[in-house]
Amino acid sequence: MKLLRGLAAVVVLAGSAVGFSAPAQAAGLMEGVYNYTSEGQSGTWTIYPICVPVVGDLREPLYLPVGCRLHVGPSTGLTGGDAALVEGVWGFTTPKKEGMQCPDGTWEPTVEVVRFDDVTMSGTRKITHTGNCGLPPGIIEVPFTLSFKEPLPIPVDRYPLICEPGGLRRCF
Repeated sequence: MKLLRGLAAVVVLAGSAVGFSAPAQAAGLMEGVYNYTSEGQSGTWTIYPICVPVVGDLREPLYLPVGCRLHVGPSTGLTGGDAALVEGVWGFTTPKKEGMQCPDGTWEPTVEVVRFDDVTMSGTRKITHTGNCGLPPGIIEVPFTLSFKEPLPIPVDRYPLICEPGGLRRCF
């Protein structure tokens, strides 16, 4: 009988420890001001994460980077956008109205596709142009590196949505 009581006490303690555990957070998300360095160009990216809670089996919320976007705010001359995590790499696409200057001084639109790895802190920027300037169409690929400069100037709430507890969740 004492063995049964002891086993029941262990089960109750283990259950309460699980019940009172804090929700997991998206560890390792980029957040802050980063130095951007590439061939002949440097500047800063200000990265703000924003996440939506991903619910696993509807009993326990899961906070994973797959429910997150990184808002990349660039300094002058750089491209920014809202990066999504695809196959372990963050990326965004930005059309630029005046992306490439033609020999006659006019501008041609381009599309920039930026991909970067938050572990290696490196990436590529692919600039696609159509050849409207009389130049052949092409893709210019520019590698770059990132390094942490400083924290964000204002605090960021990564999970701004409030979700109802239990069962099916409604977030607002």
